[in-house]
Amino acid sequence: MSRARMVSTSSAQSVPELLHQAEEHFAAGFMADPEEALIIRVARGLLEYWRACDLPPYESTRLYPMPVRGGPEAWPLYAGDYALVFHYCLGVRYDAEVMARKLAEAPPEMRAALQALEAEFRDRPGFGGWTHSILHFGRILKEGLDGYRQRILAAQAQPATIQDAERQDFYAALLLTLEGLEILRARVRERVKEAAPADAETAARRETLLAALQKVPFRRAQSFAEAAIATNFLFYADGSDDLGRFDQFMWPYYERSRDAGEITPDEAREWIREQWEAMDRATAWNVAIGGLKADGSSAVNELTGLCLEAATGRRRPNLALRIPPEMPEEVWEATLDCLASGGGLPALYNEMGYRRAIREAHLNIPEADLADFAFGGCTELMVHGKSNVGSLEGDLNLPLVLVESLHQHLRACERFEDFVAAYKEDLAVRIRESVETWNRNQEIKARLTPHPLRSLLIDDCLDNGREYNAGGARYNWCVVNVMGLANVADSLAALKQVVFEEGRATREELLAALRDDFAGHETLHQWLKSAPHFGNDDPYVDELAVEVAQYAFEELRKYAPWRGGRYLGSCLMFTTYANFGKPVGATPDGRRAGMPIADSAGAYQGRDVSGPTALLKSVTKMPLYLAPGTLVINIRLAKKFFRGSGRQKLRDLLLGYFKLGGMQLQMTV
Repeated sequence: MSRARMVSTSSAQSVPELLHQAEEHFAAGFMADPEEALIIRVARGLLEYWRACDLPPYESTRLYPMPVRGGPEAWPLYAGDYALVFHYCLGVRYDAEVMARKLAEAPPEMRAALQALEAEFRDRPGFGGWTHSILHFGRILKEGLDGYRQRILAAQAQPATIQDAERQDFYAALLLTLEGLEILRARVRERVKEAAPADAETAARRETLLAALQKVPFRRAQSFAEAAIATNFLFYADGSDDLGRFDQFMWPYYERSRDAGEITPDEAREWIREQWEAMDRATAWNVAIGGLKADGSSAVNELTGLCLEAATGRRRPNLALRIPPEMPEEVWEATLDCLASGGGLPALYNEMGYRRAIREAHLNIPEADLADFAFGGCTELMVHGKSNVGSLEGDLNLPLVLVESLHQHLRACERFEDFVAAYKEDLAVRIRESVETWNRNQEIKARLTPHPLRSLLIDDCLDNGREYNAGGARYNWCVVNVMGLANVADSLAALKQVVFEEGRATREELLAALRDDFAGHETLHQWLKSAPHFGNDDPYVDELAVEVAQYAFEELRKYAPWRGGRYLGSCLMFTTYANFGKPVGATPDGRRAGMPIADSAGAYQGRDVSGPTALLKSVTKMPLYLAPGTLVINIRLAKKFFRGSGRQKLRDLLLGYFKLGGMQLQMTV
């Protein structure tokens, strides 16, 4: 924030003008008329933000906006020092610390404007839950935003809207959002114009970009370049989230431009590589490729392979390859090459396994839309362009509940089965209480932070006349992070063997060891650590993992979110497994208090000592289809699997895993 802009004000200035001077651009629009409907205030906030926010310099790239390497994590909604922002996943977010600092620095009239903003949010209830999402890029490219405008105007003329003030406000907010996007597009073009090209090649890039931005995304895209530029523009306007089925919605434009001689595969790969670079710089999320079409035919195309080649050596985006029953040899080779480069991309998804799981989750998705399943955030299941999925809606820390159950119930349990039953009862209570909190969060989110951009660009909010967070999307459900399964399975196996079967320690001795974090209990600690571990194809512990997983997933599915749908289990630890272990006391698997929990739904780190086949056999004993949210399975493989005959062995391993019911696999070298 520039201190110079905080020095003096004029008595004639309005609250929005003062807030703009305080570099609170979203707040300037939001506070323009406190009597307006909240969704209009949010839309006006976005408009003013897009009118005034800083734009990164244009660096002669094919795509723009493009964050500066090493600059702010994302543009435009993170790049600034704001007391009030609109976060793409969390909605309207107020930062009291930033406000306090700005109030301390502001001159009197500006302070009054800031105090009005502070008063607005002083007693506003907080809420949790993230909402990643995918805009309906394919429809936007096909219809253009001018087509969306015509749909809004037609909806405004309907008797149902004329007689409903709330619907009138909803459509007015969508028109304001379109106006804001027009302002942003004009500013983006001006920023590109300002940059002097260094040579003929960069001059040609700039002219292609300027010509496209004169047209898209308001008019229909006709070429691959126009489609790519429009997609990137909207991706950034939405806050840099997910792209969904990129190889599908971009395919018609690539095919048309390729056949017309406008672009070669090598050139298209460079465009895609730049899109991946843009996502990496913005710390953005997921892209899904491959799979099947609605008619059951393969959706794998030339772009699928180019997407994989462009991702070689990269760490982002989270590239999700939906593997159909038959996949072309060249795509397999591109997949293995990409994995061998060491970035962990792509993650591999069992097409038929996901289709079964989605159907059995009873989400009421017809086959035509089921084909468009994709992933948001880390890898939360959603439908491209048509869903609002709590992602992640919340967390269920299985080891945390286990520790509480041990100290509350173990003394009274004469049999191992009695303790498992008590633990399940505690899980049921934790799930019920969590659902009450999550549903309350969703209701507050709908009431206090409407999302006009996603209401505009995700089906069927516009057609329903219903806001995105209020249930306007075609599909609604929530994904819950069920974590630490391997720790619980290993702990129950150790408890069963050491205490209840072999009697090497009493229940009280075990509880004392856990309270002392194993200090002074070294022998017992070693006995516990020597018990069977999940991930080694050992029925003794695997059966316990199955029992706990099935119970937790089925218990979650008993409940409906406030917006509708179901709660779906997942395990998406990303980099959070260390933090989620901090509040968890010592566990009977030998893990010390505060140490990390399992980093995926597979084995605990370092305990799968019987090879990859044994690990995957353990995993597939679980009812994975009950948790399509997704259950991430991490596996580290030696480089030999990616060379020569090792490649076929790796493919056989993967396809065998899928045949046994495996759904997802994240490989690192």
